[in-house]
Parts: sequence; C-alpha cells; structure tokens
Amino acid sequence: MSDTKSRDLQGLKVFRSSLRRFQDAIDGVRELAEFAERGSQDAFKGSDDLEISISPALGAPSKEKAREAASALANFFQGAKSLASRALELGLKSTEEMPKAEFAELMKEMSSRLKAASTEDFDASKYILETVTVYRRRNRLNVLRSSLLTSVVGDFEVLFATVVGMYFQLRPQALSSKEPQFSWEDIQRYDSLEELRSFHADRQVEQLMWKGFDEWMDWLDKKLKIKFVDISADMDVVTEVFQRRHVIVHNGGKVSRQYLNKVPKSVRGVEIGDDLDVTSEYLDEALEQLYVLGVLMASSVADRLMQDTEVRSVIQSQLSNIVDDALKHRRWKVVARLCRTYADSFDTSIGRDSMRVNLWIAQKHDSGLDSIRGAVESWDVSSLKPEFELAKLALLDKCEEAYGLACKLATQGVLEESEYSSDPLYESLKAWVQAEERLSPFPEKLDKDVSGVAEIVAEEFREGGMRPEDVALEPEG
Repeated sequence: MSDTKSRDLQGLKVFRSSLRRFQDAIDGVRELAEFAERGSQDAFKGSDDLEISISPALGAPSKEKAREAASALANFFQGAKSLASRALELGLKSTEEMPKAEFAELMKEMSSRLKAASTEDFDASKYILETVTVYRRRNRLNVLRSSLLTSVVGDFEVLFATVVGMYFQLRPQALSSKEPQFSWEDIQRYDSLEELRSFHADRQVEQLMWKGFDEWMDWLDKKLKIKFVDISADMDVVTEVFQRRHVIVHNGGKVSRQYLNKVPKSVRGVEIGDDLDVTSEYLDEALEQLYVLGVLMASSVADRLMQDTEVRSVIQSQLSNIVDDALKHRRWKVVARLCRTYADSFDTSIGRDSMRVNLWIAQKHDSGLDSIRGAVESWDVSSLKPEFELAKLALLDKCEEAYGLACKLATQGVLEESEYSSDPLYESLKAWVQAEERLSPFPEKLDKDVSGVAEIVAEEFREGGMRPEDVALEPEG
C-alpha cells in the first residue's frame, strides 16, 4: 500500500468519526430542545395565554379580575425598578431608611389592590404567585436554550480542531513552513521524529484554537483556499451565532459593544445591556446553520486533501447519506445548500444526478413546482437509469405516467417499497394514488393458497357492490 493511500485511509477514519460525532451532537441538542419545548407546552396547556396557563386549582377568575391582579403586579415591578434607580443615583444603600420605607409602601399598595381583586372564589395573591412561577418556567427554558446554543458551538469548535489536526496529518510538510522553536527538554521527551512532529502539530492546533472564529475562517482560506462564503448558508447569521455565544458566556446574555461591532448587518433594534434571548426558532435556525457549516467545512477539507479514488467514493457515499437524512427530516434549507455544493463535485454521474434531484425536491417544497419546472423539463434522462425517468415525472407531478412506471419498477424490484414510502420525491404521487383510489405499486402479496385468493376476490366484489355469483364466465369454445 502506498504512503499516500495509507495517509488517506487514516484521514478518512478521522473524517468519518468526527463528522458522525458532530451530527450526533446537533441531533442530540435538537432532540433535547424539542423535549423541553413539549414539556413546557404541557405545563402551559399548549397556550401562550397566561390566563389559561395558571393552575386550575386556583379557580377560573374572570378576565377582568385577572387583569386587575396582573395590573397590581406590573405597578409594583415598575415602582420597585424606579425606586432602585433613584437609590443608585443618590448613592443610597439598600439598607437605608428611605428605600426601605418607600419599598414597604409599594408592598402595601400591591397588597391592597390584590385584596380588592380577590373574591370568595378567587385569591388574587395566589394567582399572582402562580403567574410569577409560570414566567420563571419560561425564563428557565430560555436559559436552557442558551446553554444548548453554547454547547453546540463548542461541538463545532471540536470539529474544527479535528479538521485542522487532519490537515497536519495528511500534509506533514506543512509543519515545516515555519521554523519551530523546540527546547532540548522538548526534544528529549520523545523517542522518534514522528512523535516530535505529532507534538508540534498538536501545539499548532492548540495555538489556532485560542484565536477567534474569524481567524479560523482565514486559516481555511490561506491553507486550503476554502472561503467562508462557500461553506456557509448565511455568513451574517453564522457570525451572529458565534457572537451571541460569546455574549452568553462572557456577558450574561446581555448585548455588549463588541457584539454590536461584530454583527452590524444582522442586528436591528438592540442596545448595549439588552437581553439576547434564545428562542426555539432562533435555536433551530442556529442548528441548521452550524450543521451546514460543519459538514461543508469537513467535506471541503477532505476533498482538498484526499485523492485516492476508493477513499473519495466512501466520503461521497457518506455525504449522500447526510443529504438523505436531511431530506427525511424535511430540512429543505440544509438539503438545498448541501446539494448546490455537491451537485457537480461527485466523481460519478449517478452521484451528480442524485444530488440534482435532491436539490429540486428541496426547492419544490420550499418554493413550489414553478421554481424548478424549466430546469427539470430540460433534463435529459434518455440515457439514464429508469429511476431517474421516474424522478423526473414525479418532480413534474405527471402522476399518471409516474404511476405506471412506478408499478413497473416495483415489479422488477428496481423501486423499493421503503424508498417509495419515505422519500419526499413521491409525496405528490402517493397523494394522487390515494385520491384516484388506485392500488399501491406495492400491493399486499396474494397468498398462494387458492382459498385465500378467492376470499380477496370476493371482498373486491363486495366493495364494488357485486356478488361473486353475479359474474358468469363464458364457456370455452
């Protein structure tokens, strides 16, 4: 085995394991976030309406009474905030008499208003206590999402460090591009030049990781001609995600001047000191953006470094599986971005055509049939395998023709039932089959036993309003 192939195989192992770990991290965060959201919705009875989120054990106050109680609480908070601001301006400590007396007055006023809002069946004080509890639950969910965001950014950092290590592993000559400084103590610590080289590579990775995201992207550009714009779905959104992570970790989630300076394009209407919440929608978008960035980064580095035909085939197979998984979960933006990159880079025509079909599926679901009609109609499938002809018909919603070909390919074993049932490509066709009351291309196989066949035929007659004895067979001859 040549040294090049041996190195490529080592790189392939690193590529596959690191990318799989990153996928698991993204999926794990998404599953945990969805689990938390479902639990939150159950706790709030699936509604954002605070008045029906409160425990039913407190009774069902009228909207008027609920608003009176909420107003009392809001007035107290506003007064307390104003009091705290004045105390700070005057340089008073919280233990001094003036703040304590005014605060006691605020408490007295709120108590009086809550008593007025209470009835025989409704305790406004307990209602407000439950209200605060509900809001704290919602705030805890935001804190959890913030933690999940920092976690997944950390997982991307792990992937990047691994990719940089893979670069030095596959291009050991890159380590000699600068004159490294080693002490005699460093050299004595290792038994071979290979161990010393590994130490030097680890140190290079560690030094790079201390730098920021912008420097990482510059490194990819300088070392491998991989540009940030070519491996991201949206540069501004990705940059903001990393800056928001810094704000969460280093500034308690509050907007800093550095944050505003780093992401001027994607930030509107926030000021220094404002809270940066991580909503479920924000987290979902961040996960998609980081996933695309991680996959495109790792695969682009592998494409630059690995030239062995068999190794590249395995890499492209893994990328196809990644796209198929995104299709299965209906992540159209992810599918479209990955396929635009891979559509023309696969070494085989089948791979390129498959990526093109997947891109069209995503575009059709995201923007409608008209957005792809021209490109699909001009696609020449005459020399391709019949499954691509079926794909073209299905994409164009030519359901009658697609149905006939699907039945034929199913009979021949070319089209698998699992593929037909799960691939979004066939959604329109399956809907048409159901609407037209056609048999599935994969009907249940008939029992070879004659009595079983007879029962099925009889059932078909009954559903059609006929009886078996109504059908007369013409005698032969």
